[in-house]
Amino acid sequence: MSKPEYTIPENKSHTDEVSDSLSLGSDDYLLNDLIDEQAALWFTRQHSQKLTPQQRQEFKQWIANDAHRQAYQAIAEVWRGCEALSRLIIPLVEKRKHSIWRPFIHTTATLCLLIILYLPYSRLPALLMDNMTLATSSQPKEMTLADGSKVFLDRETQVRVAYIQQERRLWLDKGQAYFKVKSNPYRPFYVHADNRQIKVVGTEFEVSRYQNNQINVAVHEGIVEVKTAEKVSPTYLYAGSQAISKSAGDTLAISTINIDSVGSWRFGQLHFFEQPLYEVITKLKPYLDINIQISSPEIAKMKVSGVANINDAKSFITAIPLILPVNVVFSDKNNALIINK
Repeated sequence: MSKPEYTIPENKSHTDEVSDSLSLGSDDYLLNDLIDEQAALWFTRQHSQKLTPQQRQEFKQWIANDAHRQAYQAIAEVWRGCEALSRLIIPLVEKRKHSIWRPFIHTTATLCLLIILYLPYSRLPALLMDNMTLATSSQPKEMTLADGSKVFLDRETQVRVAYIQQERRLWLDKGQAYFKVKSNPYRPFYVHADNRQIKVVGTEFEVSRYQNNQINVAVHEGIVEVKTAEKVSPTYLYAGSQAISKSAGDTLAISTINIDSVGSWRFGQLHFFEQPLYEVITKLKPYLDINIQISSPEIAKMKVSGVANINDAKSFITAIPLILPVNVVFSDKNNALIINK
């Protein structure tokens, strides 16, 4: 397995050190680990019964190898054991019509698949989640991915996840998400948002995608690589920095921000420190049920500091005249214009 383009140094827990020592132990170990992971992926795909004709042909070629076939058979053997366990348990449950275990037992097949992929037997890998979509509506959510990374989804957010052997890829279709990435220098973590790409090894950062196709990337910890187009040179962001991309391929606007503001929406607040008013309005829009316009570029550039409650974002808008020489004029209940006093 080839080394990544760069490695981010960080303090590691004892568990991480053990994991790294195993990964770096020998070429044979890496090869066997890769084969086991491929076997788990093929087994998962076979049980989903959604293989394309091309995938069926690829599987036929892959399993023709003796080592591949043995790894696949090892997983299948454990699976058969789970099915046998299911047949033994269900008749016992049927005798208790109102058993609280009934819903659990009827998901035995799914649970067995989880067990297979988490077993230390033959170094089987963690669950590979292929073509999985995470979405929220009115409430934010925190989720743990297969590799131990955490993703915090804001309201009205959608993220697609596709993990494969050598990399972890996610697509932010809408909204904003905060990522706490489990370090793995041999398996980089990518986030794609409207033709822009963010790459990390292990760090904490947030990505916001707005309706006007603007993408914001802010870093809480570590280093983040941002590319606005495939052939554009990457830009590196560090903790306490933010990049704003108005459109794919454009020049990034880099600025320094308060680290506490990164992902602060997870705690019901938005923190602003000397940020231009237009940035503040952009970040508040997902939490507003009114349309806000700024009457002039001069007003848009005025600096704002403060803390907004995302559950009552309108109150922050109406309070802006207390900190800036402007007025907020409502033409109706759904539209407001910020003008000079």
